[in-house]
Amino acid sequence: MAQAKNHSRRRFMGGLATVAGIGALAIAGPSPAEGMMGPTKNKVVFQLNKSDPAYIRDILHSAAVILQHFNNDADIVIACFGPGIWLLVKPEKNRKHYGKFIMEQVQSLSMYGVVFNACEQTMKTVHIDETHLISEAKPVFSGAVDLIVLQQKGYAYIAW
Repeated sequence: MAQAKNHSRRRFMGGLATVAGIGALAIAGPSPAEGMMGPTKNKVVFQLNKSDPAYIRDILHSAAVILQHFNNDADIVIACFGPGIWLLVKPEKNRKHYGKFIMEQVQSLSMYGVVFNACEQTMKTVHIDETHLISEAKPVFSGAVDLIVLQQKGYAYIAW
C-alpha cells in the first residue's frame, strides 16, 4: 500500500513539474533566432575556403541534400573565407567568374534560408568591401571565429 502511495505521489510531482516547465516555455516564447516554429534541431555549418567551381558545386549540392533530407528543417550556414570569398563577390569586382548555375544555386539556397557568411578579414586582405558583395552575403568578423561560434551553438561542422 505504501509503495502504491509513493508511486502516485511521484507521478503527481512529475506531472506538476512538466506542467510548470511547459508554462515557463509558453511565457518565454521563442527567441528571435528560433523563429515561429522554435529552434531547429538540424544545424550545419560548411567551411567554404576554396575558389574551385567543382568544390563549390559539391558544397552547394550537399546543402541542398540536407534541406531535402530534413524537409527544410535545417539551419545551414556556408562560411566563406580565404579564396572561398569570391563566391560572394559581385561579377564586376570578382577575380573568379562562376557559371550561371553556381550563382543560381546560391540564390535558390538563400531563398530556403541558407546563410552565406563572408569573412571581413579576407575582404580586407583582397580589398573588397560590403558594396562588392552579392545580396545573399552576410559579413561576419572572421570566418574562423564564425566556425567556432557556430559550433558552440550546436552546429555540425562540415569541411571538404
